[in-house]
Amino acid sequence: MVKNDMRRTKKISLRRMTLVRRAMLWTAFVGLFASIYLFITYVTGTPIACGIVSGCELVRASKWAYTFGIPRPLLGIIFYLFVIFLLVVRVYAPKHRPRFWTTFTILVTGIGFVESVYLTLVQWLDIKAFCTWCLTSAAVATLLFFLSFFEGKKDLEKSAALHELKIIFFMFLAAIIVGGFAMWMLLMHESQGLILKI
Repeated sequence: MVKNDMRRTKKISLRRMTLVRRAMLWTAFVGLFASIYLFITYVTGTPIACGIVSGCELVRASKWAYTFGIPRPLLGIIFYLFVIFLLVVRVYAPKHRPRFWTTFTILVTGIGFVESVYLTLVQWLDIKAFCTWCLTSAAVATLLFFLSFFEGKKDLEKSAALHELKIIFFMFLAAIIVGGFAMWMLLMHESQGLILKI
């Protein structure tokens, strides 16, 4: 009876950890999409689709848009790719120091969270304009930070890890297809001034 309860508790705990990691992965994909889109517009000079907020161009023209000549969206791309890398490696090698990697993930997402809060304050207090994509990235970094506390320190069994790697592969595939199409629509719309009707 006690063993069954322990197994059930462990199963629920592992299920929760898996769901939190998947949520973190999808969230990181959203942040990566926003950062890649901004990076492309920064490099090419393409007008930014800003939605209901109208400060994207002001943010891009500000002194805060670059750090030592590097477009800030590129730092966002590196951050989100690193978070994705962490999540994939931890599934690929679940037995390798799981507690350390959990703490390290919290530290990395914490840095992203602090940076996002700082840049949001800069938009509010210094630039006095907001960029939709910057706010999206800030929301994503915040969500990643808070999710990392619920992710857990347990390791997956080999069969469960292989199953999870397959799911991650299909998540990557879906993100590339949907994200690529959405990116194309945004860039074509802004560069040609077309009103797209779906």
